[in-house]
Amino acid sequence: MSSFIDGIRKITNSSHINPDEKICKTCNYKCCTKRFQQNFKSWTSDNNYIDKFIQDTQLSAHRDVKKALEWIPYNKLYNIKHIEENCYVANWIDGNILCWDRKNQIWIRRDQKMIVKLKKLNNPKAITLEFMDEIKIDYVFYGITHDPETKDYMMVLNERCKKCNIVCNAIHFQQNFKNWTS
Repeated sequence: MSSFIDGIRKITNSSHINPDEKICKTCNYKCCTKRFQQNFKSWTSDNNYIDKFIQDTQLSAHRDVKKALEWIPYNKLYNIKHIEENCYVANWIDGNILCWDRKNQIWIRRDQKMIVKLKKLNNPKAITLEFMDEIKIDYVFYGITHDPETKDYMMVLNERCKKCNIVCNAIHFQQNFKNWTS
């Protein structure tokens, strides 16, 4: 038993552990929450309520990065098309966060240039965790953006497929080929 404990001590005392890193008291290691928290000062929505809401989701993420919302700068969206009242479709350059790359100290993202839906937030103060849970029934909620021209705040979402309950290509084919004929 003592050789096992000695092995653990060698790992925890090795040079690849940074003693200056702040450890999350909930997870007992440097989890997603700490990574997000370090980045709080590098972005703002220019709306304190939205900033706090996004930060609260990030502070509750711990090991599940899917729970965290992001502030998504509007210039990270392109090919923006109006599809219905208060609703747009766009490509998101970065794509959503998958996990933290410890070696390179960056977020690994997937689905770069992914198609997302932008839904206008009529009342940014009405967004709550309960509201977010309701949205997540039909959508994957990635974050919030702000159109600098119209001054509108918008949710960045992806629709869930009614058959498989995940984001799948069927949704995008339905949206893009409504008027297609052979």
